Amino acid sequence: MSATVVVYARPDRPEALEWARRAYERLRALGARVYYEASIAGLLSGPGLDVRLEEFDKAVVIGGDGTLLRFLHLAGEKTPVIHPVRLGRRAFLFEHIPPGEMLELLAAFLEDRYRVESLPRLWVEHRGWRSIALNEAAVLSMGSKTVSLRVVVDGSPVYRGLEGDGVIIATPAGSTAYNYSSGGPVIHPRLRAVALTPVNPVERQAGSLVVPGGSRVEVLVERTIRPVKLVVDGVEERLLYQGAVVAAWLGAPEARLARYREEPEQRLPWLQRCSC
Repeated sequence: MSATVVVYARPDRPEALEWARRAYERLRALGARVYYEASIAGLLSGPGLDVRLEEFDKAVVIGGDGTLLRFLHLAGEKTPVIHPVRLGRRAFLFEHIPPGEMLELLAAFLEDRYRVESLPRLWVEHRGWRSIALNEAAVLSMGSKTVSLRVVVDGSPVYRGLEGDGVIIATPAGSTAYNYSSGGPVIHPRLRAVALTPVNPVERQAGSLVVPGGSRVEVLVERTIRPVKLVVDGVEERLLYQGAVVAAWLGAPEARLARYREEPEQRLPWLQRCSC
């Protein structure tokens, strides 16, 4: 039986939608059951499939890291193998293969001739609400006022009265993103761990901390004048108030990306920026 494949692209970029159309036509020619993701189907006048509600085997995602994160949040706990087509400036999670070559590799994708890179993800919970983060969950102040947080790892406090703009809880993949730009440590892609990084702490000695991947991290909003926001992968947001507790831990269904050439180490941020 042929695979059911969903094609998703950044909806506000005509170039990405054109590559989505080409991918769709190529997959059809190869005999796949192929659909556009429902949110872009109307833009391309083709059959749509709602990944939140319907089953599928594989996906082609065209864009950059933000596009991939949006697709993963749409898919929720589903774990299709994803064929990522790089078409964006910020694309650390994508291989450095031109879009045309990635379309040629769709035959290999349908025939399972690739290596799967499995990326650990965080469960993120607050008062019965649950989400999944590939990159990070961040508890952040709003406006010009700071927030005071208490951060606990497996029941033991690691930050008390952490005053500043907030804290980032990052996965290995996410350690190269917002966490890295905030001065946090990069976690080796093959290491199962979580980075905790204070954002603009008032006490400069409040440094980052790497904790084992099996740890449960809890962030308590100890004191705030204004509401605080919980941001998951830059895609989902929730307002928090004084006394709120956010919990996060690795263990959510992993994201699975098809790889054809590069090893995970080749996407470390300094290798992206220089010819070292």
